[in-house]
Amino acid sequence: MAGDPVRPRQRKHRTIGAIGNRGHGKTTLAVAVGKAAAKTYRQDAGAVERIVEAAGRTRAAVAVHSTHSAYATPGCHYTHFDISAGHVGDLLGHTPLDGVVLVVSALGDVTPQAREHLRLARGAGVRGLVVFLNKCDVLQDPEAVDEAERRVRALLREPGPDGDPIPIVRGSALQALAGDAFWEASVVELMKTLDARVRA
Repeated sequence: MAGDPVRPRQRKHRTIGAIGNRGHGKTTLAVAVGKAAAKTYRQDAGAVERIVEAAGRTRAAVAVHSTHSAYATPGCHYTHFDISAGHVGDLLGHTPLDGVVLVVSALGDVTPQAREHLRLARGAGVRGLVVFLNKCDVLQDPEAVDEAERRVRALLREPGPDGDPIPIVRGSALQALAGDAFWEASVVELMKTLDARVRA
């Protein structure tokens, strides 16, 4: 069921950045979140189509540095920066961020670049950190998904700045974008987690 219409005057504004390896799904996630926000919270579908079109134009090379989109939950309006993997340090060093989504593929080991991106985010003092464990749909065995999450948990040995464990949301950006209701729910869960974790 769709949520209540978003009322702009009641929303706070938050700026977040999506970081992670190339090919792990950052751009797909940005588009999937915009589409899910429109569907769940009754936002302007035309705005989402513009985001989809922009992502389509940059799909091959993403962007030299970053692209950005916008979406809203009932409580927050988000500006979402999708940064190319090689310029995460530039984004964190020059753009004040309220939160970061570290996108990690569930396929294979956690990469050195993901470790470096996490180090940079912590070094920049970003308080709101959430991990989106992407491509979980490819792993047919639930135990394999559990193992993928354990690998990420090993990366997140230290708690967040508030002392709480950093949340990990399991999902599939590609399947959410395709309209699969189960995986759409994972993207909505990510938005709810951001609302709870990201504070100015």
